[in-house]
Amino acid sequence: MTPYPWKSKGICMDAPRTADVALFCDFIRTRLAPDGIDTLVLLTRYRYAFARHPECRSWDPLSETDVKSILAACRECGIRLIPKMNLFGHQSERTRDSYDGLLRGHPEFDETPEVDPVFYCRSLCPTHPDILPLVCDLMDEMADAFGCDAMHIGCDEVFDIGKCDRCRDKDTAVIFAEWVNALSAHLKKRGVQTFMWGDRLLNGKATGYGDWEASGNGTDRAIDSVDHDIVICDWHYEKRDAYPSVDVFADAGYSIYICPWRYRENAHRFYEYAAAHDRGHIRGLMLTTWGPSRRFIDALTTGDYPKKNEDGSVTTVAALVETYNSFFGSDK
Repeated sequence: MTPYPWKSKGICMDAPRTADVALFCDFIRTRLAPDGIDTLVLLTRYRYAFARHPECRSWDPLSETDVKSILAACRECGIRLIPKMNLFGHQSERTRDSYDGLLRGHPEFDETPEVDPVFYCRSLCPTHPDILPLVCDLMDEMADAFGCDAMHIGCDEVFDIGKCDRCRDKDTAVIFAEWVNALSAHLKKRGVQTFMWGDRLLNGKATGYGDWEASGNGTDRAIDSVDHDIVICDWHYEKRDAYPSVDVFADAGYSIYICPWRYRENAHRFYEYAAAHDRGHIRGLMLTTWGPSRRFIDALTTGDYPKKNEDGSVTTVAALVETYNSFFGSDK
């Protein structure tokens, strides 16, 4: 494998359950730091005990004390801690009962309230007149708690856009760019850098990525309008011969992390392509994990995780461990 060419080594992990915070902090100190991880994107979403808008708390919210413990472990180890929120798509699972914190607390912000809730990836409405001040409050409280200099705003897999009465006559690229830029501008005033997923800035047909890893509803045309100080997390998980997004973001002038997932062969293909096409715009690799942090920690540190495989989770976790070790750990 090509020697690791970039300065930063990152990982994206689910925020721990409150009962597992001490275990998570120990994992930071005893595994992530020795393996050279310097950036941790913590998938917090709305799982924080917001004081200003408690109606937006998600399940098992982290307390300020929990967050300070995680922050202390990261600072002790020289790891940059970046909280991640979902601030466009991914506002739900498949039912109204599974709406995440924002839409459960404020259903009036749903982009498609009239649609039967069978799609897991509902969106907020970025043009609702009341939404930006409230979301900025949430970001401020999250940033204060984490003491962070960067925040990940999500914005991946946005399928419900330009559909409500306020939005349907507007260009989806304009809607997307205006919302992302408003969030970035607010964070920038605080001295907080913005990270986001890059899929909505890619054209699904032109890149060959399709409508999940890239856009099929016109948001890709926002690539020249979105704040270029935003760091793009370029995720791709499938086996491919080429990863043209690396070149697209270089042409557009963005700094990026490449973000593979589980299977080592796929991740290494992405890595080798990126290393060969880096024009100085790649900051590093950020492995995504997508699952309960406890399951990954147990698998990586002890090999102790559930052996049943009805949902494919064991296969996924085993593959993640293999991929993690091949980049960062003992199996180099």
